[in-house]
Amino acid sequence: MKVVFYSVPILLLLQVSLSSGDVMNGTMKLMMVQALWRHGDRTPTETYHNDKFTEQDWVFGGGGWGQLTPIGMRQHMQLGQKLRARYVNGQPYQFLNRRYDQQEIFVRSTDKNRTLLSAFSNMVGMYGSNNENASLPGYDYPDVPGWPAGFVPIPIHTIPDAEDHLLSVDNACALQDTIWEMAKTTDIVSSYFNRSDVKSLMGNLTNYCGEDINPENLWILFNALKIEKQYYPLKFQQTTPWYSDSLFEQIDIVNSQVQDFQNGLGLEGVIKNGIDIGKYLRKIRGGTLVNDIYNHMNRKTQCTSNNGKECTYTNRLKFFAYSAHDTTLYALFSLLGVAHLAVQPRGYPLYSACVIMEQWQDIQTNQTYFKMIYHRHENDTLNNVITSGIPGCNGNDYCPLSVLKNYSDVYKPEMEMNQWCDYNMFGSSAMASPFSSLLILALFYLFVSQ
Repeated sequence: MKVVFYSVPILLLLQVSLSSGDVMNGTMKLMMVQALWRHGDRTPTETYHNDKFTEQDWVFGGGGWGQLTPIGMRQHMQLGQKLRARYVNGQPYQFLNRRYDQQEIFVRSTDKNRTLLSAFSNMVGMYGSNNENASLPGYDYPDVPGWPAGFVPIPIHTIPDAEDHLLSVDNACALQDTIWEMAKTTDIVSSYFNRSDVKSLMGNLTNYCGEDINPENLWILFNALKIEKQYYPLKFQQTTPWYSDSLFEQIDIVNSQVQDFQNGLGLEGVIKNGIDIGKYLRKIRGGTLVNDIYNHMNRKTQCTSNNGKECTYTNRLKFFAYSAHDTTLYALFSLLGVAHLAVQPRGYPLYSACVIMEQWQDIQTNQTYFKMIYHRHENDTLNNVITSGIPGCNGNDYCPLSVLKNYSDVYKPEMEMNQWCDYNMFGSSAMASPFSSLLILALFYLFVSQ
């Protein structure tokens, strides 16, 4: 008998053959995980006219407006470590391979430095240097001097920001602008904007800032003040003498209310020119995303018993991540009826907030369920199950996938968003009924066929 000695280490043979097995919770089998997170700590994206802080003050993360800071990088590395603990290391699930497997994981980001770098930082936490030496030099990363030990580069996918209506919910969209202008004429929004205390606050801030401050651009001031005070407290105190904590709370209250209106909250059942204002705002901002999440789950369910070529990608895919913004998370929360859980007492999700949608299947009944988990901030755990708060889930942690399907059907955009966003050129009233939507579609194809 001839004995052949191979140079491949025994450890490598063992680890290459290691694959993640089925994860069970009673009769429930974990099928897929989708994670949607906000980027980490960042610099201001812009500021107000009289601000003594300029872009040159923001030297973190490459410098300039809207960049991920080292704090933000650390926040996402730690979130990645939490995800690894939950889904790789068996605390409680050993769902994903201990070594990075490109067939299991897909990461999608908006085309912003801060979201791209948050995704990279997150993957460092999941499959970087602190992964119990599971990654192998020469196979998962170069075995050469100078390469960070254990660092496995993982691709992050994106599309141009101007085309991204999946995750960039404030992207240019004439339809959204039209519906929002209509919302401002409703009694609810107009009366709030014209309240004496709101108008007084806007007037005072306008004087302080040297430019018009109104409810719609208040978020710029809110973010600038919050971040400047965090990073340069002494200079902030010296250069912003009009600031006080009570004034900032007033700004926060008004800004949060405006953000709720922009996400269709408080406008449920408000009809203007035949259009359900609240529903359309939620559909425009979150409809594409909830359909993408549902479609991943539905496809996974359909492919469970199908080993054909058309299901190869889906059957191997286990973890799909979206790296996005606070506006993205809040749009989803608003659509699913759990916006009140985003931040207490008010506001948009915090840095490195993360929503996890787990897909489970009962192997006895073959019924499919989803579980929604919320990581609220950098010091939080991945143990906060909030599925029970979704209307239609009846207080259950495991909710039938049919409930999510209903949300995706109700809020499914009329057509591809890059087309639908331009449809206000035909007149907003044309969107009032399914018949008129078909008429618009016919007109569109007639137009493009010329």
